[in-house]
Amino acid sequence: MSFDGLAPFYRVMETVCAGARLQRCRTAWLPQIPAPRSILLAGEGHGRSLEACLRQFPEARIVAVDASNRMLEQARARLARLKLDASRVQFIHANLLEWEPPRETFDLIVTHFFLDCFPVDQLGTVVSRLAAGARPDAQWLLADFQVAPSGVARWRSRCILAMLYAFFRLVTRLPASSLVCPESALEQAGFRRYRRQETEWKLLKSEWWLRPGGRTGQERNAKWTKAAA
Repeated sequence: MSFDGLAPFYRVMETVCAGARLQRCRTAWLPQIPAPRSILLAGEGHGRSLEACLRQFPEARIVAVDASNRMLEQARARLARLKLDASRVQFIHANLLEWEPPRETFDLIVTHFFLDCFPVDQLGTVVSRLAAGARPDAQWLLADFQVAPSGVARWRSRCILAMLYAFFRLVTRLPASSLVCPESALEQAGFRRYRRQETEWKLLKSEWWLRPGGRTGQERNAKWTKAAA
């Protein structure tokens, strides 16, 4: 699988095909989650989640990992164009099936439009590796496609997903041929879904996951404020 060939055009493709819809999914929960100190962006791609996190969390350190070096170059160039401080960002070129994050390091794991790249036999491996880098009270943000439950929306979503997978398998040699729901893998890694938002006839979803021992934004911010007093 390689997104190197698409990297120079990916941003334009997203804008033409989806407008701002995917970015709204990426940022849906950012204003509500507790401010993290350390963020892992997995499969970051062209840097739109990175930009949003830098703006929303000015004190956080961020690790952005992607298997495509050209995508990471696009992300670096985006930060430079926007004059955003890249000193808080560590870029890592690595295959997420092989890369191991430092254990229990990150307050926030972000996997936007990334877990849908993997078939079921690889998805569990990726999720468990990323979860090993999460702190016991970490949050996990996930934005992705889904198959709508019924009616015309279900037919529409299945058609769109079939076209997307056919295109990306042809152009990038994507290993997945259909969408696999990551819910069971996240639950096995100790996370539980806390909030969910669906848009575009239920084709798109934005989810906020927590570990059971974790705190919601208001609770954790109150805890950190008290500790700093």
